[in-house]
Amino acid sequence: MDFSKLTQNNLIAVGGGIVAFIASILPWYSFDYGFDLPGLNVSVNAWGAGFFAWSGCLLALAAGMLIALKAMGVFEATVGSMETEEFAMVLAAVGFVFVLLRWLTQTSFVSLGLYLGLIATAATAAGAFLSGKDVGIGIPSIADFAGGGDDTPSGESPTV
Repeated sequence: MDFSKLTQNNLIAVGGGIVAFIASILPWYSFDYGFDLPGLNVSVNAWGAGFFAWSGCLLALAAGMLIALKAMGVFEATVGSMETEEFAMVLAAVGFVFVLLRWLTQTSFVSLGLYLGLIATAATAAGAFLSGKDVGIGIPSIADFAGGGDDTPSGESPTV
């Protein structure tokens, strides 16, 4: 594996995915009862904060790893008619939305891990998008999810 093949945008996506995974281990919610007795502080990381928390971090990590493996020439994934960068964009964007939903649905006692996870998943999505732009790939369209996109007559919108 040759890490020198990674561009700056690849590094943003990969770094965001790694930081998102690290953030999943940090406290996302914490509460201090105000007493200095052991065991009275409660904290929960992403793995205990619900599906949106841990799955958002894992999706960002997967997107970052796909970008890294493609850039280093180790593995190239095509899903339907989507290239690796497009699929990584989808994974990272869904991961960011999941973490954002976790934050919006539970705003009390938020701790550092959730904020770091939110920033890291956003960085992964941005890095995946910019990595796609580097190789001439744009944002995935509905045709990419329809299983081809090239077989629809011109002027018609594809059906999913």
